[in-house]
Amino acid sequence: MSYGTPPGPPPGNYNPPPGGSGGYPPGARADPPNDFLVPAILSMFCCWPLAIPAILSAAKVNAQWNLGDYTGAQERAARAKKFTIIAVVVGVVVYVLSTVGYFGIIAAVVSNTPTTTY
Repeated sequence: MSYGTPPGPPPGNYNPPPGGSGGYPPGARADPPNDFLVPAILSMFCCWPLAIPAILSAAKVNAQWNLGDYTGAQERAARAKKFTIIAVVVGVVVYVLSTVGYFGIIAAVVSNTPTTTY
């Protein structure tokens, strides 16, 4: 029993990826870039509004690398690093200013207490 001749190549461009058998473009590394996921998660304790974009960008680095979007993965890694650094710096500045303000308020209250004796 014969099913006939096999069909031709599938439609579309199914050529091997550029750069040889490894599938990486010339000059690309074989491992994905650092995704900065752990520092992005830890930056939630400093400034969570800026840590959310860092976490979202860091989570997509490996997915884009596996899809073959090497430049996109490197851009996502750079964006995650940038937002992580910004979140940590803003968080530290806010904590320092709030601590200074807290002690300033305490000093103002202590210095304004009346010292009358009865």
